[in-house]
Amino acid sequence: MQKVSNGELNNLQGTSNLERQLLMMRDAFRQHQNEIRKKYKISANEMEIILYVNDFGPQRMKGVGEQFKIKFSTLTSLVDKIERLNLVKRVNSKEDRRSILVTITKKGKKMLEEYNSQIKSLADRITEITQSEDLPQIVATLEQATA
Repeated sequence: MQKVSNGELNNLQGTSNLERQLLMMRDAFRQHQNEIRKKYKISANEMEIILYVNDFGPQRMKGVGEQFKIKFSTLTSLVDKIERLNLVKRVNSKEDRRSILVTITKKGKKMLEEYNSQIKSLADRITEITQSEDLPQIVATLEQATA
């Protein structure tokens, strides 16, 4: 992780206050997420698999491998590890018993709540300090910026 120091922020020519704040938020999120990954002893790739399964529901191993463009043998090792940590589990598909699905566990959901807690805290803080009539405009601006 490469953090942008205050000195570097001041030296970035043409960087607006908004850009500086976004860079600082990025670094804070990254640091928090790294702490959670360290606590649960998982890599960035393992976290991405957990996030993917959480966001899109139970996934076939083959589909996960295709999504992340990794070999099946590598994926098997990654899933083995996060399954041993009880963050995901493998289950047989009800439609096709030959197909193995990766699904998130309760412990995996709890870990993701911790992982995303900083974003929730920031949203709560923004809501707290913003006039209620201004909040829809902030949300609309963020939606447009991320579309």
